[in-house]
Amino acid sequence: MRESSTQPPQTRREFLKRATLGLAAAATATLAAGKLAAAGTNKTGPVPGSGSIFEPRRQDLLRYWREKLGRLRLR
Repeated sequence: MRESSTQPPQTRREFLKRATLGLAAAATATLAAGKLAAAGTNKTGPVPGSGSIFEPRRQDLLRYWREKLGRLRLR
């Protein structure tokens, strides 16, 4: 540890370097913890196939894209 009486004050460059390294370490630890937690939680199985109530109907998809492309032509 630095003693404030014997060392000069910390420069802006040193502070930014340490802050950047600290944020990068925190982000890396967060991502690693998330990947470890997510590795064992896939208990739902595959996405439902054709005929599922969670799958959008073909008519709905066609209507969605028709409206989206129709708005692009007006601009």
